[in-house]
Amino acid sequence: MTFSSIDPREMHQLGAGVQNAGKGLAECAAQLRAILNEVELTHPGVAAIGRIGQWLTEQAPDLYRRRDLAYEAEKVDVDVFGNPLAGAIVPAGMARIDESRMIPAKVRAEAAQAAPLFAAAARGDAGALEKLAAYKGRLSDPQFATALIEQLGPQGLLALPATMGTRVRKALDADRDSAAAIRRQNRDVLSMLSKALAAATDPTKNAHLNRKFIEELKRQGRTEIPAPGMGGLTNPGYWSLGQILASAPQEAYSEWFMRTSGQDMIQWDRDYLKEHRVRFLPKDTDVYNLPAPIDTRPFQNSDAIGAADPIAALMTVASTSRERAQALLDNKDLLKYLMSDRRPQWEMGDRGESLGEAMEAAMKGADADSKRLVVMASRIYADELRPHVSLNADGKVELKDPSELDRLSGIRDNMGRVLAEHSGDIVSSYYKNYARLKDSELVGIVGGQAIARFTRADLDLVMLDVAADGKGYQAMLLGQIAHMRGKIDEALATRNKDMLGNVIANDAKTLGHLVEARRQALVARGQEADAADEALRKLVQEGIGLVPIPFAQQAGKVGLKAAGTIYENFVKEGYTKAGDWLMEQSEHAGGKTGKAYSAAASNEEAVEQLLKQMIESSAVAHEAYRHGDLKRSFVIGDPPRVKDPLQMTKDEYDEFADWIVQNSTVPADYGEAQQSTSTGANEFRNSMRVPPPEGGRDG
Repeated sequence: MTFSSIDPREMHQLGAGVQNAGKGLAECAAQLRAILNEVELTHPGVAAIGRIGQWLTEQAPDLYRRRDLAYEAEKVDVDVFGNPLAGAIVPAGMARIDESRMIPAKVRAEAAQAAPLFAAAARGDAGALEKLAAYKGRLSDPQFATALIEQLGPQGLLALPATMGTRVRKALDADRDSAAAIRRQNRDVLSMLSKALAAATDPTKNAHLNRKFIEELKRQGRTEIPAPGMGGLTNPGYWSLGQILASAPQEAYSEWFMRTSGQDMIQWDRDYLKEHRVRFLPKDTDVYNLPAPIDTRPFQNSDAIGAADPIAALMTVASTSRERAQALLDNKDLLKYLMSDRRPQWEMGDRGESLGEAMEAAMKGADADSKRLVVMASRIYADELRPHVSLNADGKVELKDPSELDRLSGIRDNMGRVLAEHSGDIVSSYYKNYARLKDSELVGIVGGQAIARFTRADLDLVMLDVAADGKGYQAMLLGQIAHMRGKIDEALATRNKDMLGNVIANDAKTLGHLVEARRQALVARGQEADAADEALRKLVQEGIGLVPIPFAQQAGKVGLKAAGTIYENFVKEGYTKAGDWLMEQSEHAGGKTGKAYSAAASNEEAVEQLLKQMIESSAVAHEAYRHGDLKRSFVIGDPPRVKDPLQMTKDEYDEFADWIVQNSTVPADYGEAQQSTSTGANEFRNSMRVPPPEGGRDG
């Protein structure tokens, strides 16, 4: 980087002076040429004066750009003429600018040649599209990308998708088969624009668009853009920006773009909804609307024609990284709008699948921001669900208009995976039973780690909705099992009886909440209660609790103080992945030891059996048993040791299960598991009776 210091006001005057001087010299050369022509004479000095005038004229824009960089550095807003806006405070003295952000004239000239090709390609010029191929490799170059986007300008950029949509509409009306080819061409063009826009809006690069351009992009985003040849049909500029984003969903846009243009897109969507009610999202079948210039993203497991939803496209791009997603969603009011008031819009499109992807990216992490956002989202979610939920005299949940809740069904599986990643915090929150805390208190720091502070009633409502989705429930269930598996293993490794007792009580209670949520969710939708119990029962039958966690046997070798680190490593890549691994391992084992478990057992019995399996497996892994009587069918080796329960026959396992109860060196009260599970289920039902939080809905 090369820095210099300038006074922006003086640079403005210098630019104006150079521009006027260039104009004056050009006029002088023209007058001299006219006089000499009258007397039929020529002189080389006239051409030299003209060249100097031209050179000065060409230098003025660079001087103005330095002025703009200085004002940008001082965060001074200016008008279209480069003058500070009324009321703007201009610091006295010099401003430091980065000279490396100055784009060479050669690059700007090349961008000026490329810009008209995009407009021509949007109109269907095959030759222009072919010529654009030569620029593909340069679109990620910040200097070229910035010069190109500046050359197009916000208005020109947003007009291109409207032009493309017009061509698609006419093709659909005349010959639907030809529309597919047009859309492929459109995607090629728009994806190139998206790559350039992403590069040009990354403030970490040496060249990028300034705040003035972004502010104009916001203004144009809220402006109706006419579709050429469509009889006055218009579409908002942000609809066009959404189509650019949709063309390249994996493009790496900056956090700055998400906080500026991205959040403003959501605000525009909210403002439009307030003014015009629900905005219609056009599909190919809607002959009087402008269709998407490219093929739209269909619903999951469906061949339905998707809708051209610009906010869905924004969410999909944001979901490609945690930082991007957090930058976009870290606004309580906008997140509340997306999860609440926008539900009718989501129903027209992907039912919130794209929002769910962005939420999952933003909220799954162990960092404080992820945890703060997931607690915030759980409050918003619960407030939306509360008016639809009641508990009848038989202790069964009744849903008022469940189709209203299904408008945002696309986020359920994502939210299940999000909650799975915070299984430890959920156990803690159920134990501590937090009231709703201030926004500044949603996350605590314990032992240097961020801890999410959920509210029990909010969690139960969210679980009720998420558990209606099989994938969402499975994720939560496996995440909780993984948490329990690691903690029980650590307790056995460290011979910590108190820790084991706490895990049995608190994790079993949390499982009670979860399995009751699944049962109530399905029964409220007219399904049999047995279907709710099936997932947990199957896991126990397959012996998921008997799977020893990786490296468990190392605890004794490296010392008990290091045991905690080993169990942290078990879930270092997340509870979801750990839970999936446990399930996979239990399936490989064939469930030959777990089949003795009755398929007719209740959830309380299932949780007790699950805990027994985990304690048995951990006791064997860490040899937490008495060694005086090892002449048994399930004992192998020299010196003798108990066989891995997953390797035992049914008869061996039955004998072992009776033996370990009497010979474990870390005894456990299994009966407490059933009681805690039942307590959790009762607490869940009580949550369904809880009135809205004091002061009404969160917010």
